[in-house]
Amino acid sequence: SFGTEIDVTINGLTFDAMEPFISADENYLFFNNLNDGVNTKLYYATKVNDSTFDYVGEISGANQTTPPHLDAVADIDADNNFYWTSTRNYPAELNNLFYGTFSAGNVSNIGRVSGDFNKNVPGWLVMDHGISYDGQLLYYNNARFDGDNCEGPCETELGVAQKLNDSTFQKLADSDRILQNITDSDYIYYAPCISSDNLELYFTRYLKGEITSATAFEICIAMRESPLAEFSTPKVLFSDVVPNLIEAPTITTDKRIIYYHRKTSDSHKIVMRYRNSN
Repeated sequence: SFGTEIDVTINGLTFDAMEPFISADENYLFFNNLNDGVNTKLYYATKVNDSTFDYVGEISGANQTTPPHLDAVADIDADNNFYWTSTRNYPAELNNLFYGTFSAGNVSNIGRVSGDFNKNVPGWLVMDHGISYDGQLLYYNNARFDGDNCEGPCETELGVAQKLNDSTFQKLADSDRILQNITDSDYIYYAPCISSDNLELYFTRYLKGEITSATAFEICIAMRESPLAEFSTPKVLFSDVVPNLIEAPTITTDKRIIYYHRKTSDSHKIVMRYRNSN
């Protein structure tokens, strides 16, 4: 369990902060601005203390420059391999997960992530993803969008893929078994985040269907006793309705702190909670 919610201060930031990700050494907090798909970019801040960071600026190399565009949902492993979702050249090129090397605010050696986890069907995107601490496993979330018939994703699929090389991941043969206690066709799933020991999977979900002011968005955890074992049935950690919706958990390497973002009356902000010692 986790304690009470604490606001995170990002000194110098004057706009929305969404989809946080904390680096393995906790020195960097990555996030994107408003996720509107028009001018969505990746940014970072440096740590002052657990609940305070100094805003630095855009992540150089990762962001497109011509709107409409989306560069969002940062992930990074312990070796500074950086991953994010981008709509560049979509739908001419359907693989929309990208990788690169992060160093001092810059991403270099950029390329598309290939593999059989990509649906390669127009309308389907790798909406979210969570890279393991050692960079060997990718917990991905495919989502189908149809703006004429659905608000947000129409349906989602979670999976686990193994790294073959810097640019390629392959879906694990037993991915469906590993996630069988989590997946439920009644829900929309997104924002997976795997703990450093591969034993805890955090994610966001809500019931499929019309989104109203009463729709509950849930940050959940599923656990297991050993890596590659199947996860347990999820437990809801925190829940709130659309006007105050909460999304996108990220956990520190020692599992001591969880960060996520919350909607406010006029913006989105990052918040945190400490894990209870018992």
